[in-house]
Amino acid sequence: MTDLLLVTIPFSHYCEKARWALDRAGLLYEERAHLPIAHYLPARLAGGAKTVPVLKTPDRTLGDSTDILHWVDARLPEPKRLFPEDREARAEVERWEGRFDEKLGPAVRRWAYGHLLPDVENTRRVMQQNVPLAEALAVRAGFPVAREIIRRGLHINPESCARSLARAREIFDEVSSAVSDGREFLVGNRLSAADVTFASLASPALFPERNNRWLCARDQLPAAMRSEVDRFRATPAGAYALRLYSHHR
Repeated sequence: MTDLLLVTIPFSHYCEKARWALDRAGLLYEERAHLPIAHYLPARLAGGAKTVPVLKTPDRTLGDSTDILHWVDARLPEPKRLFPEDREARAEVERWEGRFDEKLGPAVRRWAYGHLLPDVENTRRVMQQNVPLAEALAVRAGFPVAREIIRRGLHINPESCARSLARAREIFDEVSSAVSDGREFLVGNRLSAADVTFASLASPALFPERNNRWLCARDQLPAAMRSEVDRFRATPAGAYALRLYSHHR
C-alpha cells in the first residue's frame, strides 16, 4: 500500500520526469495512467487541473512536474537533492530546468506527434499500452477522432512541426556546447533537476531503451522520424542524455 497517487499520460515526457524523481528517491506510489483527454477527470478527481502529472499526497496535491521534483527533494538529504543548496549552483540548475520545461518539452512533443499521428498502427499501439482496458478499446475504435483532437489541440501542421524541430535542435546545440568539455552533469558534480529534466523531455527525440515501456522502440519509428532521432542521438547532448538514462534511471 502507498499513500502517493500519480496520475499520468503514460507516454508523456513530463510524466516521465516526475516518475524519474519518485523512483530515484525510492518513494512508493500508485500510478494511474490514462490516455490524453481521458486523463481530465482522473486529474481533477485527484485535486489537479487538466494537465498531468498530478501527484496526490496525504497533505496536498501537486499538478506540475517541477513542483513534484521540489516535493521529492524535501524528503531527501541535501547531497541527494536535485536542487542543490548552493545558491549559485541552484540558480544555474533552475535556469536550465526552466528553459527545458518551457521550450524543449513543447517543441519535442509537437514534433514527435507530427511524425507519429499519421502512423496509425504504431501510434495506436503506443496509446493502448499501460492504460485501462476500456480506454485501450476506445482508442482502437475512435483513433481518427482522438488524432484530430490532438492535432488541433497542439496546433500540429507542417509549419509548426518544422519550427518545433528547429527549436529542439537549438536547445540540443546549447546542451552539446555545455557538455563538450566532458562533464558528466550539466551543473556541478552530481545529478540535478537540469539533468533529469533534459533527459526526460528529450526522450521523444531519442527513444532511450530504458524508456521503451512507455514509448516504442526506435526501430518501430517511421523512417523519416528514425533518421532525425539518430541525428539527435549522435549529438553530444544526445549522448549525454542516453548516458543519464543508462547510469541514473
